[in-house]
Amino acid sequence: MRKKLRVAVGVVTAFAALSLAACGGGSSGNGANGSKGGAAQGAEQGAAPAAAPKQPVPAAFDNTKGWEIRDDEHDLSGPVISDEAGLVLLRWHERGGKTARVVARDAKTGKVRWSSKPVVRPEAPKSGMPVDSKVLLARGGSKEYAVLAVTGSEGGDGVNTASPVTRLAVYDIASSGDDVKPQREITVPGPALGFTAQRELGVVKVASDQGVSLVDVVSGQVTTYDRNHALKSPKPCQQLIGTCDNSRVTVAGQTPVGPLVQGYGAFWAGGWFSGDVVPAGAVPERGGRRVTASGLPNGDALASWPDKEGKGQTNVYAVHDGKTGLVRASVACANESDSAFTPTVSGDGRYVLAGRVVIDLQSGQGQCFEQTSTRNAITVATVDKAGTAYGKTSQSPASVDLSSGHASPLPWGTLLPTAIGADVAVFGTSTAGGESILVYPRR
Repeated sequence: MRKKLRVAVGVVTAFAALSLAACGGGSSGNGANGSKGGAAQGAEQGAAPAAAPKQPVPAAFDNTKGWEIRDDEHDLSGPVISDEAGLVLLRWHERGGKTARVVARDAKTGKVRWSSKPVVRPEAPKSGMPVDSKVLLARGGSKEYAVLAVTGSEGGDGVNTASPVTRLAVYDIASSGDDVKPQREITVPGPALGFTAQRELGVVKVASDQGVSLVDVVSGQVTTYDRNHALKSPKPCQQLIGTCDNSRVTVAGQTPVGPLVQGYGAFWAGGWFSGDVVPAGAVPERGGRRVTASGLPNGDALASWPDKEGKGQTNVYAVHDGKTGLVRASVACANESDSAFTPTVSGDGRYVLAGRVVIDLQSGQGQCFEQTSTRNAITVATVDKAGTAYGKTSQSPASVDLSSGHASPLPWGTLLPTAIGADVAVFGTSTAGGESILVYPRR
């Protein structure tokens, strides 16, 4: 494979004056002896939330127990679950405030185990859709890290223009105390349009209008692929017009053998090429639709291939091994538009979810919950370790027994889990607008 034209290696920077603003006093490296004086109210170690109200949830979860976060002064959002650490992590910031932090709560009790020092949130751009700060999880060897990503513009004084910047603060998930300092702070060129964590690889993908940066959270290295890079296909790939790597080439993620490259009607990584691993019933292009791929947390790729028979909007969804490109599992499905959803993976890493598609990596089988003559289409949001999927039709919340494929309606008003861990499920994504984040244990 030819080398890319430009690789920008980011430096692990010490932006202490920025990231440690709005807090008083010092603290130890992991925050164990940090002063509570600088910690935000409600984010101090040991702070406990209210008991969760008895809301209607699926029967697998106990709505007589659990905890709730409701906050009229601060926004908490984007909860993610670390089963290894037994934590629910949230992004915290004051409404209208200029800083953000990570708050890590015990998954069972809701008590705060640790909270980070505030990190300055750069100003949102005056044009375009700003991306808010976000908490992600990434692994480095046997350790897991929490990553707080912020983006925006800094500086500018009426004469000089502001400079766009993206920063990632990386924390040991096993920290304790208040005002925890990051283990490393990483600067990424330009503003971000989105953040995606490939958790098992320890990589955060930062997308911008200039290209894509892949960040190794352990080493701090940032590899940037701008729009002029030349990540050529490992083999000739002539198309009806031009080749698969002569235009619109982007980086879709990381694999164990190198970047996952999305070309025109093809994708590749390392020495393997999508044209050699086309799943049964699929073609690279059909009726103006072309194969597209996304990186998964474990380094595999999920590809959406046009159906060979050209049936309506049917695609073949296939998980490709990141090392070899070989198909691990696939299923044909008349799905929503691929742009309407972001592929996700269940908490235990077994299931890949993509709109109306669920692929079981353990059994190598995929299921499609498209519209049939007897059932409305179901968009699946989460899957628990017992093999039950939760989602909704246009008319009702629903659960699906993946062992049988049988779908059942849930009572109207049933809350659906937004994240499911080994022992708890989270309901809700933000406290903005008077909403709550609820955490109930599994029965």
